[in-house]
Amino acid sequence: MARKDSGKVRKFKKSFTGSQVVDFVKAHINRVTIRIGIAILAVLVVIAGYSIYKRYSSYDDYKVLSEIKTDSGSSSRYLPYMDFVIKYSGDGISYIDSGGTVWDETYQIKTPIVDICDEYIAVADKNSNNIYIYDEDGKQGNITTGFPIIKVEVANQGVVAALLEDKNANYIEVFDKEGNKLVSHKTLLDENGYPLDFSISDDGEKMVVSYITVNNGAMGNKVVFYNFSNSGKNSEDKIAGEHAQYHEVMVPLVRFLSNDTAIAVGENVLSVYHIKDKSELEEEIKISDEIQKVFYSEEYVGFILENNNSKNPYRIEVYDLHGKRKMKTEIKMDYDHVDFSGEHVLMYDDMNCRLISFNGVEKFRTTFRGEMNGIVPVDGGRVFLFMTRSKIQKVKLK
Repeated sequence: MARKDSGKVRKFKKSFTGSQVVDFVKAHINRVTIRIGIAILAVLVVIAGYSIYKRYSSYDDYKVLSEIKTDSGSSSRYLPYMDFVIKYSGDGISYIDSGGTVWDETYQIKTPIVDICDEYIAVADKNSNNIYIYDEDGKQGNITTGFPIIKVEVANQGVVAALLEDKNANYIEVFDKEGNKLVSHKTLLDENGYPLDFSISDDGEKMVVSYITVNNGAMGNKVVFYNFSNSGKNSEDKIAGEHAQYHEVMVPLVRFLSNDTAIAVGENVLSVYHIKDKSELEEEIKISDEIQKVFYSEEYVGFILENNNSKNPYRIEVYDLHGKRKMKTEIKMDYDHVDFSGEHVLMYDDMNCRLISFNGVEKFRTTFRGEMNGIVPVDGGRVFLFMTRSKIQKVKLK
């Protein structure tokens, strides 16, 4: 066989000159290149067509993928937890997954405050002294504070931070899930200020606080970062940065979006901070109109703003954490609830729902037949959980 193949090669060499061989190879390469180019172009056209379709297509109905029966009162509320939801009210809290109720704990709370970080849940009774800690297995502990609770946040190891209020002072205290006090920070208005809001990082090692301050009779606002990790142990009072550029502008919202990124929202400003050992102001965006609502995710911050247009009295604006505006669109209604679903804005109340993409395309709108208690995005696009008094439906837009 080897000799026969060898003979073919010799015969080929005798039949063509060197220049003819080169021309033959070039022509063959050109034909192959053209075919590959056409194939790539076809694939790109399909991808572009699908991308345009997804970008501008909308849905007019939904398909129920699964359904769970529940027994919820009108005061029950829902929050996303693990792969499904928790349901809570003043009477108790439940963890519900795709198979039904995993656990159900009862309590008596007048005004429940709930915060979730990864698998941990903190529930407090506002203006009382009780905090309850839960995870996916149920109740893990409880904390009793020395002063009435204003706000709580939980970190991903079960560490809980609480803003407490006394007649003469405020306290920010941090506890482990067994109830042991780790940090106690006392604040006085005429010294370090009155805390408007606070937030802890997911790892529980950093905290940001917005303070109202008084200086020579003039009111002001500052944002202070604290670092409780080993890298902050040599700092005075664990302070990792102080930012007083707000002057008389009040900053009622501060929030960690990740371990190293936090936002502060003032009456007319959004500030984005980065913190490792020390805090640094990364971006500052001026907001021109009155803020009605603020909503956020790990990647974006959104606002519902008053709009100078009688036909569309509200406006949605969304920014990424680099200060780039990702969305600006006018709307007629100010819905009760606003949240992100991927690169969409989800708005709903007890009877209506609307989903708008960042490029302003209305992807879905509906009026429900019965009262809706909550909507939770599942995949950032087409799949959602719809919660009513009697059932939880997993649905897909179509």
